Amino acid sequence: MTKLELAAWGLVLVLLGAEIGLAVFRPWDHHIALSLSGSHTSSLVSANGSPSPGATRLVTPSAGGVCPDVVVHKLEQLDTIPRSAWVHASDGVNVRAAPSSSATRLTTLATGTQLNLQGKQTNPDGSTWYRIRLSDGRDGWLSGRYTTNYPISLASTDSLKIWLPVGYQFQSVAPGKMEAHYKNRPMTLLYVESGASDKAPTETTVPASLPPRSAWTARSTEQALVGDLSATDHVFGIRLAGSGCAALVHEVRITTATRYYDLIFLLDEPSSSVVAQLLDSATVQ
Repeated sequence: MTKLELAAWGLVLVLLGAEIGLAVFRPWDHHIALSLSGSHTSSLVSANGSPSPGATRLVTPSAGGVCPDVVVHKLEQLDTIPRSAWVHASDGVNVRAAPSSSATRLTTLATGTQLNLQGKQTNPDGSTWYRIRLSDGRDGWLSGRYTTNYPISLASTDSLKIWLPVGYQFQSVAPGKMEAHYKNRPMTLLYVESGASDKAPTETTVPASLPPRSAWTARSTEQALVGDLSATDHVFGIRLAGSGCAALVHEVRITTATRYYDLIFLLDEPSSSVVAQLLDSATVQ
C-alpha cells in the first residue's frame, strides 16, 4: 500500500470517528442536566424519578471555575418545544384562552404543577406565552414569567414556604435559623432567619460560613415582591474564604405585621436569576 493510500485511509477513519462522536454527544438533540459546580454530573429525570427520553450529561462550570460551595443543583431543559416546565408562582398561574393577560381565564394551575409546553409565542411587548393542553382537551396559554424549566419541590419552615429546585430541604441550625441544603450536603443555597418583627435586627445577620459584611462588594439593588409583600433585593459580590470562589449574595428582608424574615441566597453568577423565581414561589405567615 502506497503512502498516498495510507493517508487516504487515515482521513476516512478520522472523519468516521468524528461522526460517531457527534452522534453520541450532540447536545442540541437532548435535554440537558445542568450542574453549575463543574464537579457534579447527573442525568435528567422526570418528576417521578424516571429518566427522561433523550437525557444526556453535561457539566457547566461556574464563573469562578470549580466552586462546589456555590453550586446550584438543578436539572434544566433546553428552551425547545415541546418540553416540560413547572409553575413557580406562589398563588398559581392563570391559563387563558389566548396569549394575553386580558384574554378569558380558563383555569388556574397551582404552584409546582408540571406542564407539557406545546407552543410558544413572544408578544410585541416582549412577554413570552406558552400553549398547553388542559385535561378537558382545551388549549390554553400561560405567561412564561411564572414557569421554570427545572423541577421544584416545596421546602418549609414553621411559617415560610418556598419552592426550591428538587433535592433541597431546610435544616434547623439554631432557634429561628434554617438553611436549605441539597440532599444533606454541606453546600447551602439559602439561609433564613426569622422572628418577631419588633425584634428584627437593624442588619441581616451574616452566617458564620460567609465572609464578614465588610468584605462584601455592593453590586445592585432591586425591588421584589413576595406574594403581595414588597421587599428589597440587595446583591453583593463575595469571595469565599479558603476556596477563594467568587459568589453572589442576595440579601432580602420580608416583614409582615408580626414577623420578619431575612433571606440570604448564596449563588454563582450564572444562577442569579433563580432568586426571582424562588421569591415568586414564597409565602409567609
